[in-house]
Amino acid sequence: MDFPAYLTELAALYAANDQALQLAPGVSEDALADAERELGFTICPLLKSAWRHANGSEDAQTVFARPGYLTGYRFLSLQQAMQQWRGMHRRAPQYDGYEDPRPRDVRLQSGWAQQGWLPFAGFHAPILMLILDHSPSAHGRPGQIISFTHDPDAMDHVCDGFAALLPLSLTQIADAPEDLLLE
Repeated sequence: MDFPAYLTELAALYAANDQALQLAPGVSEDALADAERELGFTICPLLKSAWRHANGSEDAQTVFARPGYLTGYRFLSLQQAMQQWRGMHRRAPQYDGYEDPRPRDVRLQSGWAQQGWLPFAGFHAPILMLILDHSPSAHGRPGQIISFTHDPDAMDHVCDGFAALLPLSLTQIADAPEDLLLE
């Protein structure tokens, strides 16, 4: 499933619940190139395509959902994603030596922040975020989706990639619209 098809299905779920999906116009190629220069890596093509189609959602509007959780995540604009990425790296030194409250999935690198962890969705970010992992461990896959949960801080594997997240999100939202699509 590609992002435009995902948005069509998501908009239908919103319409079925008497609401409208509201997204900002997409970003330019120049903005994406500037972000990649700052990041020091190439953003996953599927996430880049998503930002070309929509540069984020309204503050409290669910665009993504994590399977098995009743928390809706808004789509961060490219600028907000970069702000969260910078914030993670700015805060990381104070977490040197941080140990997860439970063993971390072997597909994720250790530590509180990695260069290749790019947030793209959040619930009151940085409290809860979905992150595209451009720097997985040797057991993981580039482009896998991970989640950050604050207090206690934890990083979890969500799925193997952005394309895999889309149908999982739709299923979760369709199964619990009263929890995930409320204004």
